[in-house]
Amino acid sequence: MRFSRLCLVVTLFLLFSEAVVCAAQQTSGSSSSSSQNPNDSQSQQQQQPPPQQQQPPPDQGKKKKKDKKDKGSQDVVNTEVFSTAVASSVLNDLRDGLEGHTQRLMLSAFDADKMDGYLEFEDQIEAFFNRYSTFTVYFRIAQTATDGPKGIALVDIQLEEIPRGSASPPIRRNGQIRFELERGKKGWKIVDFSPRNFFS
Repeated sequence: MRFSRLCLVVTLFLLFSEAVVCAAQQTSGSSSSSSQNPNDSQSQQQQQPPPQQQQPPPDQGKKKKKDKKDKGSQDVVNTEVFSTAVASSVLNDLRDGLEGHTQRLMLSAFDADKMDGYLEFEDQIEAFFNRYSTFTVYFRIAQTATDGPKGIALVDIQLEEIPRGSASPPIRRNGQIRFELERGKKGWKIVDFSPRNFFS
């Protein structure tokens, strides 16, 4: 009887010892794991690449270039002396308005106050834009001169136009136009040209 009790005590003691050892090992592993976390976090922070500096949007650079170009064009148009550069700048607005199919931009090359029959011409351009969906313009200034306050430009021009709602190839017309320009509040503008039926 005593022997069996002794065996039971020894067995309980061994079980208790094993439980204590396991608990100690778990506590040691948890402590080791927690002690490694700060180092791991610090290592990850060191491995992260430095933040890249923000680059300006590409459109912003394009806008600056466009503004600079527009400012240069305005300086040319506002000069007091008529020249080939003045004629070219005004004709560029005319061409950009046609190729961009923007009546307002095209008509901005003309002086509404000084041009005879401007309202009829405005109606003519509206009908012209309604008739054709696409324009392509090529021009070459053949000659420039001055006639008192006016600047004269003889321009060889080729105009390609595609009728609206048509799949046919472009219609091409060639000719020489005589433009008359005068300097006003907004710089040099076209006050007359011939033949007027070229844009119709």
